[in-house]
Formats: sequence, C-alpha cells, structure tokens
Amino acid sequence: MVWTRPADVPYPAVWHTFQAKDLDSEEQVTYVVQDLPEERFEDAIKHMVGIFIYDEPMCRAKNLAEEQRSVDDIYDLWREVVKQRLALVCFREGSDEIVGLNMTYASCKDDKKDYIIQGSRWRDVHDAVMYFTERSNVYENCQVDVYLSALGLSVTPKYRGRGIATEILRARIPMCRAVGLKVTATVFTAIGSQIPAAKVGFVESFVMDYEELAKLEARFTFPGIQSRFCKSMTLRIE
Repeated sequence: MVWTRPADVPYPAVWHTFQAKDLDSEEQVTYVVQDLPEERFEDAIKHMVGIFIYDEPMCRAKNLAEEQRSVDDIYDLWREVVKQRLALVCFREGSDEIVGLNMTYASCKDDKKDYIIQGSRWRDVHDAVMYFTERSNVYENCQVDVYLSALGLSVTPKYRGRGIATEILRARIPMCRAVGLKVTATVFTAIGSQIPAAKVGFVESFVMDYEELAKLEARFTFPGIQSRFCKSMTLRIE
C-alpha cells in the first residue's frame, strides 16, 4: 500500500493557530502550525540534524551525531518522510523562522521494509523504536491499514517553555481528519514529549522502562538517559 495525500486537500494548509509568549516579552503573539512547504524541506531536515539528534534521548545517549554514517542515514530517511507532504512546522505569525517541527508521515501496514541502515548507532536507535512500534500493534488494535506516525518532534531552543510541542501535536487532529487518517501513534522517547502527548489525549499503548529495554539486547543500552520510560502512545481521531 502506498499512501498519497488526497488531491482535494489544499497544500500547504494551516491546521492550527494558538497564542503564546513572544520571544522578548510577555506579550502574547500568534503561532501557526501548518504543512511543511516543499521549499522548506531541506531547511527542516537541517534543523532536525542540528537540534533533534542532539536532544532526543536515544540519539544523545549513543552520540549518534558523531557517527557520520548514522547522520547520513537519518538525513536520507527524513528526505523520504517529507515527500508525503504530511510533516508539520510551526512558525510565529509574520516570520518564516522555524519554531518547531514534527516529522509526521503515513505508516502503511503493507509497506515494503527495504530500508537499509549503514550506521550502527542509528541502527540501534531505529531498532529500539521499531520494537516499541511492533509491540503497540496499532494496525490490529485500532483496525486500520494506515495511521499517522512520526520520526521526530523538535522545538527550537529559544522557543521552549511556551507549550509549542503540545500545540504541534494538537495540529495532528485536524490534519488527520482532512486527509482521512483515523489514528495517530508515535513512540515518544522523552518525558518532554510524553507529557505534551498526554495533554492532547494520546494514551499509552506500550510502555517499558529503559533499564528493562537494555536487558533485551545489549545494544539497546542507552547510557545516561534521563527519561525513565519509553512509551508508544496512540490517539484515535474522532
């Protein structure tokens, strides 16, 4: 099954607007969450490579950024993800600076799994995430052949503390309704994303302590990880 965005859904579309503090004052300003435009694909991927792989707990624990093959692997994967035109970006109204990103994409039950990973550090992170994805069994439990998943949620450091991650996750709901997806599910590796997900209505579908994860395979050991749990979380779209 190959998922394509319905032709009658405008692109790029704005999915959510909200008020939050401005950068340099307590003044409330408008932020917009919308489709990532094609002309910003490379900018978005550079943002993820420059920020996300240093912040995300598993990537940080493995020092993924120091292995170029792993960086190249995840760069190539994000390039494929954005082609679906489902990735979400947050802007401050009147500015084209990236405030936050969610690399969302349609995960299809019958997709061919021909993704080749060269970097050992990304392979360890990828396979750990896939372990959670398989255990949550979204296709069977939610009775769907396709759902909205994601490979990374990131907020630009100077915009943190404003609830941006929560609002980006909230934007998945109207987008899913528009494109016909009934479920969204993601493996959230950090408490900083698990709490926003719970606020939006995501529920836990598979949870494991990182110490228990390490007992499954030695390569699933993530030294110095601060979050206690990794969680696969699911939200049904009404």
